Amino acid sequence: MVGRFSIQKVWLPWFVLAVTALLGLVVATALYRLEDTNHATHFELTVSERIHWLESGITLELRPLRRMAAVFGFQRGEISEEEFRNLAQSAELSEQPELLAIQWLAKEETPSGQELFPVHYSHTLTVGADDDPQNDPVPRVLLEQARQRRDSSLSPWYRAHGITRLRVVRPVFGERGGDQELLGFISGIYRVDLLLEAVLRPSEPISMDLFIADASADVPGYFHQSRRVFRPVGPNIGPFPGSRRLTRMVNLFGVDWRVIAVSQPGVFVVSPWGPLVIGIGGVLFGVILSTYLRMLLGREAQVRQLVELRTDELNRRTEQLQTMNAELENFAYIASHDLRAPLRAVSQLASSIEEDGAESMDVELIRRMRLMRERVQRMDDLIEGLLIYSRAGGTIIEVHDRVPLGPLLQELSDELPLPVHFRVEIRAPMPTLRGNALHLRQIFQNLIINAAAHHDHPESGVVTISAQDEVKFWHLDIADNGPGIPPDERERVFRMFASTGGKDGGVHAGIGLALVKKLVHGYGGRIDVIENQPRGARFRIWWPK
Repeated sequence: MVGRFSIQKVWLPWFVLAVTALLGLVVATALYRLEDTNHATHFELTVSERIHWLESGITLELRPLRRMAAVFGFQRGEISEEEFRNLAQSAELSEQPELLAIQWLAKEETPSGQELFPVHYSHTLTVGADDDPQNDPVPRVLLEQARQRRDSSLSPWYRAHGITRLRVVRPVFGERGGDQELLGFISGIYRVDLLLEAVLRPSEPISMDLFIADASADVPGYFHQSRRVFRPVGPNIGPFPGSRRLTRMVNLFGVDWRVIAVSQPGVFVVSPWGPLVIGIGGVLFGVILSTYLRMLLGREAQVRQLVELRTDELNRRTEQLQTMNAELENFAYIASHDLRAPLRAVSQLASSIEEDGAESMDVELIRRMRLMRERVQRMDDLIEGLLIYSRAGGTIIEVHDRVPLGPLLQELSDELPLPVHFRVEIRAPMPTLRGNALHLRQIFQNLIINAAAHHDHPESGVVTISAQDEVKFWHLDIADNGPGIPPDERERVFRMFASTGGKDGGVHAGIGLALVKKLVHGYGGRIDVIENQPRGARFRIWWPK
């Protein structure tokens, strides 16, 4: 037995070390891949931002041609050569060194009806150029493409006199008889390297190189942006060890440009020291994690045991509470039947005494007999109220009925024994509430009767009921124009037996508002009493939808 224990004692540390080392390797690999994915995502987002800068920059550089085309369209192409040169020599165009020349290609029709677009006006913007870019041919396909797009179109890159160029053509339309008619084209010849420099140079320096080429051009015209230095390179840009590379195709005005982004060495890539550091950290993390898991498992067992004990105790108390509720309900039944029988006997005895001794009883005895009957009736009302209150329930009431509130309130206002000329105003629209129709009748019946009983001028009394739709609740207001409730009494009115007598001269049990509050809370709602303007009390109910 001791030998077996010794063998286990030898290999157990190695087993734990192997497990933690494997866990550290897995964690290191996962963290390395996560870091590499984050770098790749960051690199892609940076490249997308740079491509968006390129697209928007090209669009801004071509804006002067668009404005010039708008001027020609407004004047229907009827511009003299002097006006053309003044437009071409404007400050906006003169500040673009990448723009070599600008031309106006006016539409002409041959006797056979064929449309031609010869160069009508031309102006060279580059001072001291060795060649005249006005002689560059205008491809017919480019004109047709711009005409169909009804927008600017770019030609493929081409080389002339050792310079890579491109031509931009924008159609000019004018109105004739309510229709748009093609008048000609505004064409600009750009130097590609200066154009790219003008677009990309204002941007913030980034840790990557951009190789930009025209995918449809016959010339290998790549341009390289690195540390704001623009220079042409060959088509074979070669491998880039220690860098990340990404190729995107960008469509600019109908022409596909190829953009190859290459990160600077060591940027947007995981450091070579990262896996080693992460591996060592992973091993240490595995050791700490295994120890921590042991502690967690021990605590989990303790917590599970404690939860089981608390659950058993909660179940036991729940059973006790259910038993107590059943006993209370039985007590309420006994109170409503057995206790009310002696009261009825006392009432009948008082009535018999009054009938038998009506001639011999003096005024004081008659008053005392009437007072006794009133006290008996009040006790009977209290017992009946207690029975209703006990049956109302004290927890959340689960129902699935939908009760239209408008017809229910109209029926109540017609049935209730209200004082003469006392009115109940129901302001439409009224919602359909989730609840039990009997409970809703008890709530609004008690509120209306309470308003009438405590009104100082019932002959002109009014109870107004309105509803407002909130996000998760219906906001119900029951307002009267009576004397109101003092602020220090607004909490007490919802207590049991809180009534001190109404303005109608009767004595009330003081259970109605307590029953209302219990029912409203049972449905997950809330009820408050606030001051009504200019006078009266306003009961506000938040009823859940």
